[in-house]
Amino acid sequence: MTQFAYIGCYTSRLRGARGRGIAVYEIDNRGAWSLRQRVEPVQENPSWLALDTERGVLHAVHGDGTSLASYRRDASSGLLTLLGQQETGPQNPHPALDPRQRNNPVHVAADPGGRYLLAANHGAGNVAVFPLDDEGLPGQPCSIWPIPGRPSPEHGYPGLSRPHEIVFDPAGKHFALPIQGRNAGNGIDMVRIYAFSAGRCVLADEVIMPQGSWPRHAKFHPDGRYFYLLSELGNRVDVFGYNPSTGALSLRQTLGSLPPGYAGESGASEIVVHPNGRFLYAANRGHDSVGAFGIDPADGTLHPVGWVPCGGKSPRFTTLSPDGRRFYSANEESDTLTEFHVDMRTGMLSETGRVIDTPSPTCIIFAPGRQSQP
Repeated sequence: MTQFAYIGCYTSRLRGARGRGIAVYEIDNRGAWSLRQRVEPVQENPSWLALDTERGVLHAVHGDGTSLASYRRDASSGLLTLLGQQETGPQNPHPALDPRQRNNPVHVAADPGGRYLLAANHGAGNVAVFPLDDEGLPGQPCSIWPIPGRPSPEHGYPGLSRPHEIVFDPAGKHFALPIQGRNAGNGIDMVRIYAFSAGRCVLADEVIMPQGSWPRHAKFHPDGRYFYLLSELGNRVDVFGYNPSTGALSLRQTLGSLPPGYAGESGASEIVVHPNGRFLYAANRGHDSVGAFGIDPADGTLHPVGWVPCGGKSPRFTTLSPDGRRFYSANEESDTLTEFHVDMRTGMLSETGRVIDTPSPTCIIFAPGRQSQP
């Protein structure tokens, strides 16, 4: 059985990017990657992807832009065909915002029930909720949930905080929202947990993080009892106990995403929890590394296993293969994906020697392929 991989990218001059649209690769049973399609983007920067495998629809949000595009995925060939696009909501008029990034959807995720799609509008400071029809296509946003910041009386506008990712818990009843304060908009660094039902977001818990730490991405442990938050400028991982019934968080541990003694410039970018629940990975841009951590099954706390170079420059995104035996680093500034072997005993990573050239990669999504030819 082959696999397909869909690679999001940056394409804009603003980002200094070289990408040319979503890239579709087929991976054969020996692990070799072959480019099958490059999709002309409907707007710059198809930077984050979400796949509805059941209905065969791939969604892409356009970073720095204003739109969400949806594509039909052919299950046999893996190729994409544009179905339509939606605006992710009104642009925020706050005068402190960069006019080129007043909406800037950076993440998109479907609720586990398959009835709604949620987009994190980083520039606008809100979460947009789209209803999905029976074919999996989004309509116009049915609700928009602003993320407040501190008051900005000097501007005459309410403050806003910047959501960066939407992560549903394993039970599917709540989602986590890592939120960056940033300076423009007078925002607050925090993580929020929302209960989600019938398109409505209800705040269940909120933890204020150190100002300037910029919470970026997060993951739940597969058993639903622990939550891991990665902060970009804080270069840290915070470990929380998690109550799936109420959505409550309780801090248990804080440790650095960088190796001890490193004092150079860096920013944490991505966090991955292995589906076996035993390993966690944190990527660092600047240090250009991936840290591997073991997870204590008794309380979810972490211990460092080691750090490896990411194999390129600026690992914006990382992920595991569907079987959990390969790890991939999308190195945005070196235009490469680097493949690693996962030691299933320790969680440590080692390069396999396979490097895929693809311009300005920002996201990787895997999907089932077709039967290999004998």
